[in-house]
Amino acid sequence: MLIDKKRMEEFIAFPSSTVREAMGRIEKNKKGLLFVIDSEKKLIGSLSDGDIRRGILNGAQLDEPILALMNAHPFFISTHEQGSVDLRFFEEKGFKMIPVCDQEGKILHLLSSDPEKSFPPVENPVVLMVGGRGIRLEPLTQNIPKPLLKVGNKPILQTILERLHLFGFRNIFLCTNYLSDHIEEFCGDGSEFGLNIRYFKEEIKLGTIGAVKYLQDQLNLPFLVMNGDLLTSLNYKTVLDFHVEQRAELTIGSASYSTKVPYGVIQTEGHQVISILEKPTYSFRISGGIYALSPKVLELIPKGTFYDITDLMESLLRKNHPVVAFPIEEYWLDIGQHQDYEKANLDYKNLFN
Repeated sequence: MLIDKKRMEEFIAFPSSTVREAMGRIEKNKKGLLFVIDSEKKLIGSLSDGDIRRGILNGAQLDEPILALMNAHPFFISTHEQGSVDLRFFEEKGFKMIPVCDQEGKILHLLSSDPEKSFPPVENPVVLMVGGRGIRLEPLTQNIPKPLLKVGNKPILQTILERLHLFGFRNIFLCTNYLSDHIEEFCGDGSEFGLNIRYFKEEIKLGTIGAVKYLQDQLNLPFLVMNGDLLTSLNYKTVLDFHVEQRAELTIGSASYSTKVPYGVIQTEGHQVISILEKPTYSFRISGGIYALSPKVLELIPKGTFYDITDLMESLLRKNHPVVAFPIEEYWLDIGQHQDYEKANLDYKNLFN
């Protein structure tokens, strides 16, 4: 339960640390949490992955300090209270880690309920959409389904499955179509990856979400739906946690996308030019192919009909059902075209090796 002192700095940040730096530390320590100390090493706050996501949704920028996002009243215990902390205490409080401080408020060490097992198993299912034809990647996909194309030293799908296992997911559904036998032969029952894998094969094209309707009886908990051609360092569990926390019916993983206009952009009022922006860059939030859904939204999906995730979004919004965006600020790449595939292979070594 005691975190090795050599690892302590992985869980520590300063109020001047940027949001980007904090996200990097949280990604590295696998606990979803940092403790903030001042120049005298006294505990002054805590910062969770959820604090960061909420801050970004409220307009926080990645290069600004974490001071405004942190919880300024972190929970801690003194050394004489440490002996009373057991697993039940962690469960009752809902904490992953607890700092132990001296009389001056300086962190002496950190307690964890299970430091060697950062991501306990969860029952919530994940549905991977792996049936696409991959036309834009031809001729690479003429004889192999896109999810089995190698990125780095292994198929894209293998990296996704291994990272799902890392973050605690065990129950996986693969919705297949094109060259489905290749995917079933590679994945089997999932035991090789420590997973339980089941399949649904689309006999006709059902769109980006239509196949999920056929799994309705097996999706009794909030679940994830993901495209099978994404390369990302995102902790998938944080999407599910955010979805539950927000009491949403649909959560859309929202990546950042920027585009540079190669011309001067003129702004006018009538015929009068009021300004010109020279080759500006515009940024947008885009749907990142990762979604969390509540089981009851499956009632809105028609059976046996082509139905895209955008159709579901529009249906929910028309009915004023809660649809929220989860900001993906980690590395994210949709491998849809040849240049994306080349970039993924270049990025893979630094990200996952």
